This record gives sequence, C-alpha cells and structure tokens, in this order.
Amino acid sequence: MIQKILAAVVGAVVAVVIVMIWQAVSALIVPPPTDLNWRDAAAMAAYMRGLPMWQFAVVILGYGVAAFVGGWIAALVAKGSGWPNWVPAGLLIAATFVNVSQYPHPMWFPAAAILTILGGAWLSGRTARR
Repeated sequence: MIQKILAAVVGAVVAVVIVMIWQAVSALIVPPPTDLNWRDAAAMAAYMRGLPMWQFAVVILGYGVAAFVGGWIAALVAKGSGWPNWVPAGLLIAATFVNVSQYPHPMWFPAAAILTILGGAWLSGRTARR
C-alpha cells in the first residue's frame, strides 16, 4: 500500500511539473504583454478574454500530456495500473476547476480539458499494462 501511495504522489508531482514546464514554454513561444499585472484580476480577465482559441487548446493538450505521463509514471512505480495512475488526473481536474473559477475561459474549455485529462489517464493505464 505504501508503494501505491508513493506512486500516486510521484505521478502527481510529475504531472504538475509537466504542466509548469508546458506553460512556461508556451509563454516563451507566445509571450504575454510585458505590462500585464498578474495580480490584477480585471487585467487578467481582459487578457484571458483576448486569447485566441488555439492557445487554450495548447493548454488542454499540455494537461493531457501531463495526465498521461504522470499516470504512466505512477503505474510504473506501483508496478501496475490502478488507482495510482488516476491520482494525477484527479489533481489536474481539480486544478482545472480552480483555474476556470478564477479567470474567464471559453465555454468549451472545462469539458475539453476534463475529457483530455481523463483520456490521458486512461491511456497511461492501458500503456502501463503492456
């Protein structure tokens, strides 16, 4: 049981690190305005409303990659798929709800993000069984 808990924690950490790296690289490719005040909720909301849809899609793709890799690592550490490979997905889904509640997103974003995260977690379990 300790090994499965450790696997879930390691997978969750890997998933969070992947999301952080993915978004940092995305910000290097398409940098936000230099004068954007990240602590000003109104300024952030205006910035988010002005983003093209493809940038939201890139974020969702990153969530799917993070769910897959985090779940796959968790399954490897646990020596088999099961609930540990779903923990990173649960964390990412919770973070998606927090993110969506703080800043405006397109209506399709939460559903697409959750489906992509669940798909990544499912695929990680399938891949780990081989």
